[in-house]
Amino acid sequence: MEATAIAAGLAGLGGISVGLGGMAMDTTEEADLLEFDLDGKPIKAWVWQSVFNEDDEVEVVAEQWGDHWQGYGIRRISDQIVALHPHCSRGRSAHYKMSLKLWLKSCLPLLLFMYILTGSIAFFDPLHNWANLVIVWLIGGSCVMVISGLIAFRMSRKFMGFVELAEGIFRGFGWSDVRNIDLPAITRKSKTANDPGALGVLYFRY
Repeated sequence: MEATAIAAGLAGLGGISVGLGGMAMDTTEEADLLEFDLDGKPIKAWVWQSVFNEDDEVEVVAEQWGDHWQGYGIRRISDQIVALHPHCSRGRSAHYKMSLKLWLKSCLPLLLFMYILTGSIAFFDPLHNWANLVIVWLIGGSCVMVISGLIAFRMSRKFMGFVELAEGIFRGFGWSDVRNIDLPAITRKSKTANDPGALGVLYFRY
């Protein structure tokens, strides 16, 4: 892509990108590799999905790697479309809020199933020992909440490298309150029926 830049956000990200190599990443992750010159600087960038064209005016957040600049975020000036390094779409607070919502969505149906199952067993028990049922509900429910919560927390922590990089990208673009930025949620609010399905999932608007 031959890009014409009106601004290039070339920001040192404090070596955060180097840390990505140490994280557990799926090597089969699908992404687009972009190679282009921006203000005379050779840039390479992996983004989830590229929607850019030749001569687009863009801003790029990048850091220097040897003889080239490694890009992590590209933003088109004309329509504020943003393409980012995979999984780098939320700040810290937004990431934890999303993780909490996913945990509740998965945990609550499991609790409901457990309560219905044990309640049905107790109902058909001729002794109808409801006191024991309440104890089972309290203990079983607590175990489900604790175990699933620990699993959700550990999974959430595995993405913290991406979250830190995302915040570095957001700061490189000059955005404020980076911890609370949730690009998928922000994009969905302005998305119309005519917008592509990938908007808000693989690339964003901000």
